[in-house]
Parts: sequence; C-alpha cells; structure tokens
Amino acid sequence: MFKTLRFKLTFWHGIIFGGVALGVFGFAYLTVSNQLLASLTDDLQDTAREFSELYQAGGVNALQAEINREVLSHGDDLFYARLVNARGKVIIQSIPKAWKIPLPEPDTAIVSTQWFEVTVNQQGELAKLVAVPTQDHGWIQVGLSQREHETQLKKIRRIFGWALIVIVLVGVMTGWWQVSRALAGVDRVRRTAIDIGEGAFDQRLILEGHGQELVELADAFNVMLDKIQQLLGEMRDVSNNIAHDLRTPISCIRGLAEAGLMTKAGNHPGGKDTLAEIIAECDRLTAMINTMLEIAQTNSGVMRLEREPVDMGVLLHEACDLFSPVAEDAGIDLKLELEDTHLLVMGDKSRLQRLMANLVDNAIKFSPEGGHITLTGCKDREEIHLFVIDKGMGIPEEDMPHIFDRFYRSDRSRSTPGNGLGLSYAKSLAAAHGGDIYIKSQSGKGTSVCVILPAAACDSSNFPLQTKL
Repeated sequence: MFKTLRFKLTFWHGIIFGGVALGVFGFAYLTVSNQLLASLTDDLQDTAREFSELYQAGGVNALQAEINREVLSHGDDLFYARLVNARGKVIIQSIPKAWKIPLPEPDTAIVSTQWFEVTVNQQGELAKLVAVPTQDHGWIQVGLSQREHETQLKKIRRIFGWALIVIVLVGVMTGWWQVSRALAGVDRVRRTAIDIGEGAFDQRLILEGHGQELVELADAFNVMLDKIQQLLGEMRDVSNNIAHDLRTPISCIRGLAEAGLMTKAGNHPGGKDTLAEIIAECDRLTAMINTMLEIAQTNSGVMRLEREPVDMGVLLHEACDLFSPVAEDAGIDLKLELEDTHLLVMGDKSRLQRLMANLVDNAIKFSPEGGHITLTGCKDREEIHLFVIDKGMGIPEEDMPHIFDRFYRSDRSRSTPGNGLGLSYAKSLAAAHGGDIYIKSQSGKGTSVCVILPAAACDSSNFPLQTKL
C-alpha cells in the first residue's frame, strides 16, 4: 500500500493540509500571545501611573489602601507592589509568598520608566515588573505574574493541538476520497489492460465523467487497441498463409519421397535409406513449423485455449506411464511421487499434456544410463507446483540465461535429437495458463524444473477424473 500513488498523494495532501493549518495556528498563537503580553504591559503601566498620581495626591496611606485593593483584585499570589524613597528605603511592600527569588532594583541613574521580566521562583514562573519615578525622587514598582497569561496560552495550545489533529484527519480523509475519485479512471484502465493481456482484445474504455484528461487518455487507449487488434488479425492471417505456403511444398516433397520408395528408385543402393531420411526430415520440419507458429500465437495472445477442469496429478501419472518404456530402454529409473491426490487447474488438457511431455522427454534425453528422474507435484496455497527432477548432466551456468531462447542449444546438447524449441514452447504454454517455469541446475549434478500454475478455484468433487491413480 505504501508504494501506491493513492497513498503517496493522500500522504502529501495530509502533510500540506497539516502544514498550512500549523502555519495559520502558529501565526494566530503568536498574535494572541503578543496581544496578551501587550494587555499585561498596558495594565501594569496604567496601574503604576495611577499609583504615582495617588501617592502624589494622597500620600502613603492612600497608596497603601489602593495597593490592598489591587492585591484583592488580582490575588495575593500574583500582584506585587513596592514604594521606595529617595534614600532606597522600602516604605510599602506587598510581595507574593511564592516569589522566592530576589527582585531587581531600579537604576537610580535613570529617571524614566524601567521594565523588567524576571523569574520569581524555582518553578520558572515569570513576572513582568515596571518601575516609575515619584516626585520625591523615589520609585514605585508594580509587578504581575504571567501565570494567568501562560494558563491562557496553554488552553490555546491545547485547543490548537486538537484542532490540528482534527484538520489533519479531515485532510487525509478528504484527500483519500479526492485521490480515489481521480484514480478511479486509472483503475479502470488498469483492469482493462489486464483483461486485454489475458486475451480480451475486444475490450474498450469508456471514462465519461472522469475528467477531460482521462477521457482523452481513454480515446487514445481505444485507438491503440483498435490498431493492436488489427495487427493481430493481420498476423494471424500471415501466420496461416505462411503455414500453408510452407506445409504445401513440404507435403509435396514427402509425397514424392513416398512414391519413390514404392517405385524402382527405392531399389537403388542407398536410395531407400535416402528417401526414408527425406520423409523423416519433412516430418521434423513440419513439426518445427507447427511448434514455431504455436509459440508465436501463444506469446501474442492469439491462441484460443479450450479451458476445462484438468487434474495435473492424472497428467503426471499419464506422462510417467507414457515415458516409462523409453526410460527403461535408456536404463533410467523414472518414478512418480505425489504429495496431493488431486492437483486441479483450469486449462487446455492437450496442451498441458504436451508441456509435461516436453519436460519429461528433455529429462530423459539428458540423463545418463543408470540415472534417476522423479515426477512430483503439490499444492501451495493458490498455486499448483509440478516438478521434473533428474540427476543428469545438468546445465552449465553460462547457458542458464539462454535456455528459454528459441533454437538455443548448448554445445553438450547438439549431439542429441531436437531443435531447441522444447523449453521455449513449454514456457509459452505455462504463461498462456497464467503460470511460469523455473529451472535450477548444476552442471554434472542434475536439473530441477518447476512448473507453477494457478490452482482452480472450485471444489475438487466437481472434477471428472480422467484416470484413477
């Protein structure tokens, strides 16, 4: 999921959404914090001026009474006030009990208002102080704790934090919804492409209502499909024509050779053997042409598979029975070992038979006398695994990348019959059935061929068994 475009776009949508919200909240927080601090500063400045005017008009007693009222108004643990005369003697002082750290003294050399921001206890509580000069050259100091200021900011941060979480979640959900809607057309393109890859060349895309860009993509896709279908039709026609044009002269040559065998030409010394060899080569050439055409049709998706329920366990049993006499004549031990009774797939039975026959025939060709070949199979979750394991000559490491190439034959295999199409044909048949072939081999120690086919998604009791094991 983390590699999908849907997740990546949703992730960045949430990040951008959250980033913008965080920026807005940060700006709002700084604005509110500055406004609260400015309000505190104005309050202190007004209080200090009021105290100075009151002291000038009413003296110490009037100032003391007003300080007491302010303490009651703000709280005795928040408000601070002090009156200092010109000689530095403290006349009035009201200091909160929690303020344990000594407070700064105003600079007597300065005759204007002085501001201080100090830490008043070990808990890190901050306070704002202001000192204003009096008419008798003394000082009035007024301070107020920023505890309420910090409490309000904490509430704002908490509100902003929850709001940010909600906004990011909403952003992710809306982003997922928007991206899913935007990619719905892409999903349809993907599904259509998969269907076409499986042979449904008549599929076409209709993406009305998905945006002009996707509609134009669908139009271009459909045009491409029309051209592909046309090219495949032309290729099918060309293949049929080539097959007909090649088979006809080969059939004529074979017919002439057979006629020669039945006439006096067959009685000439060596003539009969020559004609028989011509017939054999004609048959070999015809089989090669048929195999090449079938590989081309399979790889291009043109081949029509007659799908039906097939028990691969039965096919392995039939292959073992078919090749046992050949293996016995070559002095090779061929045996069947099945872990599961039924290995069920949906496929073309005749072509699956040819697939397994090619692999078993290869194993016999490249196994020495006294060798061992084992056929086995099992079901692994939703897949059928079929194995042909031999203890023969193996495949050299340098030949492994080319073993599925058409007409490729290693130096050691040139002395054996064949045309180099067996593995290529087997792989194309496996791919046509939605599977694959994997080969492990070590030179001089043998080869293990594994055919993987998708298991049939149906009850095995519904399968007609072709043969009882």
